[in-house]
Amino acid sequence: MKIKQLYTFRTVCEEESITKAAERLSTTQPAISRTISELEESLGTQLFDRTARKIVLNDAGQLFLSKVIPLLELYEDLQRGFGNHEVQYELKIGATPSVAASVLFRILEKFRSSHEEVRIRVTVDNETELEQLLIHRKIDMALTEGMTDDEHFVKVPVSSEPLSILCSPDFPAAATGELTVQELARQPLLLKESGSMIRRIVDSAFLFYDVAVTPVWTSTSSAVLLKAAREGMGIAILPGSLAEQDLQNGTLTEIAVADFNLDCTTHVTFLQDKYQTPAFQAFMNVILFSVT
Repeated sequence: MKIKQLYTFRTVCEEESITKAAERLSTTQPAISRTISELEESLGTQLFDRTARKIVLNDAGQLFLSKVIPLLELYEDLQRGFGNHEVQYELKIGATPSVAASVLFRILEKFRSSHEEVRIRVTVDNETELEQLLIHRKIDMALTEGMTDDEHFVKVPVSSEPLSILCSPDFPAAATGELTVQELARQPLLLKESGSMIRRIVDSAFLFYDVAVTPVWTSTSSAVLLKAAREGMGIAILPGSLAEQDLQNGTLTEIAVADFNLDCTTHVTFLQDKYQTPAFQAFMNVILFSVT
C-alpha cells in the first residue's frame, strides 16, 4: 500500500467520479482505475461497486475511507510542520443560517486576528446537509442549533439563548403585549423550515400544549423571516440576538407568551475520529471561550 494510492482513493471518493478525479490529479482515467485496482488487490477486497455509469463506495470502502482520511490528515500535518515552506492550514467550517448570522462572524474575526496563516472556507446550510458534509468529511466542524444524536459525532454545547416572539409594532397582536399559547397559535406565524432545529423546538413547545400550527411563511433564511415580520406579515419566532438591532431601532417588538419558554442551544459538532490540527484546536478554543 502506497501513500499515492491512498490520495487517489480519497480523491475518487471526494469527486465521486474517476473522470473528475483524473482531471483534479492531472492524470488519465486508466491511471486512476489502475491505482484503485492495485489498492484493492493489496487489501484483498473491493472498495467500490462498479456499474455501467459510475462507481459507488461500498461498505468496505466506507470503512476504509474512515481510516484513510485521519491518516492522510496526520501525514499532511507532518509535512507542513517539518517542511521548509511556510505552514498553511485550511479549515472548512459549516454553520446554519441562524448561527452564521448571530455568532460566526464574531468567531471568525477573533480567530483571524491571531491566525492569519489559516485559510478558512465556510458553508452555510441546514442541519441535515451539514450532517452529511460532516459524515463525508467535506467540512471539519459544524456550528448548529442542534443535530441528530449519532455515536460518530462529538457535540459540544457552546451557548444557549431564548427564542423571541417578534412582530412589527404595528401588527395587531403587538397592541396587547402578551398572548396565550392558544392565541399565538392562531396568529400568522413566520417559522423556520421543517426539520431545522429551531423549528423542532417551536413545534415541540406547541405540541406540549396539544396545539398544532401551520405557518403562513417558512424559510431557511432568518433574515427573510425578520423582514417579513418588519413588513407586518406575521409573527416570527427566532433567536433574540438576530433581532437585536431591530428591537433597538423599534422596527420589531417582542411579545410575551406566558409559560412558553423556548431555549435554543448552539453546538459545535465534529467526527469522533477527526484529526485535530493545531488550527482546528485553536478555532475550537476561540469558539468555546469567546461565545457566551
